[in-house]
Amino acid sequence: MRTLIIGDTHLGSPLCRTSLLIKLLSEVPFDQLVLNGDIFDDLNLRRFSKNHWKVLAMIRDLVETREVIWIRGNHDGPSGFLGQLLGVRVRSDYTFPYQDGLVYVAHGDEFDDFQNSVKGLRNLRERFYGFAIWFDVPRKTAIQWAQRSTKVFARAREKVKHKAVQKAQKMGARWVVVGHTHHREHEDVQGITYLNPSSWLTANPSYVLFDEAAEAPSVVVLGREKRRTLARVRTRVRSAGRTLARRFRE
Repeated sequence: MRTLIIGDTHLGSPLCRTSLLIKLLSEVPFDQLVLNGDIFDDLNLRRFSKNHWKVLAMIRDLVETREVIWIRGNHDGPSGFLGQLLGVRVRSDYTFPYQDGLVYVAHGDEFDDFQNSVKGLRNLRERFYGFAIWFDVPRKTAIQWAQRSTKVFARAREKVKHKAVQKAQKMGARWVVVGHTHHREHEDVQGITYLNPSSWLTANPSYVLFDEAAEAPSVVVLGREKRRTLARVRTRVRSAGRTLARRFRE
């Protein structure tokens, strides 16, 4: 039995590494696929490129032959819509047996006190996020830099980790897989193995693999997609400038 866990793909974002995601779903063997939240960046499907639609089509096809579990993330939208879109049951979390223990999987936003405390600023945060991705260079984005570098985000990550571990302990699980923080981790915390594969907005996305034939689960890091050419970056910056100018005039 091979269980593959991916999350935080943020389909719809121009930063999503869709080529690597398509390669993963088509080439890596697995029996069970767990989509651990924030599969969508938002529900504005007009932002989807050809590859984004291809990923959704591949997941829908997988439902016919393999077990597919979708855990709702804070970006994903209503559970009913998600279930109808791909024909899968949407859950708040998921557990499954592995070797002689139990694996607990949750997106992680429920453990994020920082996010929950600033829900009133959601519109402001979304505007900043949308503005930042226009000027992205894959190895250095405003959002990712902030999440890696500021004490606020660092403290939030640690709280998410320790609350997830506490929940796993109460459930009697030996392993816990969380996303949400976009920070890759694989460590033992209070006797629980904590795994977070980060997001598919990073230059080197990853996934978690639970293989019954292996001694332990692993976080598998994938190679870098071909970087944008300078010309493409300049085009995106010019387009962003024109969009902002129109909005200011309005």
